[in-house]
Amino acid sequence: MRFVKSEEEINSINAVTSRCHLIRLRMLTVFFETDPTAVAEILPPPLEPAPNHVAVATVGEVGNSNAAGPYEFATLGVRAKYGDIVGTYGLSAPVSTAEAMTFGREHFGEPRKLAKIVFEDQDEHVWGSAERGEIRFLSLRGRCEHPAPVGRQELSDFHFKFLPRPDGFGFDSPPQLVHVTTDMTVLKARRGRGEIVFRDSSHDPVIDLSVKQVLDAVYVEGHAYATGRLIAEADPKTFLPYSFNRTDCAETTAEGTVLHAQASRQTREGKGQWRKTA
Repeated sequence: MRFVKSEEEINSINAVTSRCHLIRLRMLTVFFETDPTAVAEILPPPLEPAPNHVAVATVGEVGNSNAAGPYEFATLGVRAKYGDIVGTYGLSAPVSTAEAMTFGREHFGEPRKLAKIVFEDQDEHVWGSAERGEIRFLSLRGRCEHPAPVGRQELSDFHFKFLPRPDGFGFDSPPQLVHVTTDMTVLKARRGRGEIVFRDSSHDPVIDLSVKQVLDAVYVEGHAYATGRLIAEADPKTFLPYSFNRTDCAETTAEGTVLHAQASRQTREGKGQWRKTA
């Protein structure tokens, strides 16, 4: 009965989910300076702004993984700290497959959404984008001509795990702050000049984070292991305003549903008619 796992099967699954292996990882990362006021406004307590006001955007691909298979991805985050731990707080994390979305959300609390991801490179040029609802809301480009450090590197990220209550008000339990550590072995790396473009989207409002100055662009190839651990709880009432970055804009979705229903009504001429409510 495959709906119920044996102890042996559970142990095998836990061995995978506790240490996700990312194989043939390639990505372009663009670092940029942003508005410190915006960083302070975006970060949910107990996170605090890091000493510098740097934001990080990436686009890339995972050739294969033991937890979610192959997929493409993009991310946007700002540097933050909890106590003496410094990392990147994830604001947006579109991915190309349902498997990657489910694993990232359920295990690490990442704000993953399904999206069309493009990632390409030719010689020193690397570029990519994330698109949802026919809006290419995040685009990155790098001209990476200069050698960059290779070898073992560690990435540090913050996310929050939580579930909405069934009645729609608040959470089942206090949101939990997750620290994800990614041990990466970089086999190839180049750095150079980078460009970043945000486009407005009600569902993915990355454009709200200003780009004051692009600092660096780095392209890497390698493989990595990702592990996560719970490090703190967030106050439910305080965290609630920050909890909507992994869902689409409810107002836009509701309005579109009403307009679609109205358009489907038949007039005397047999045509749909748009009517917008006040």
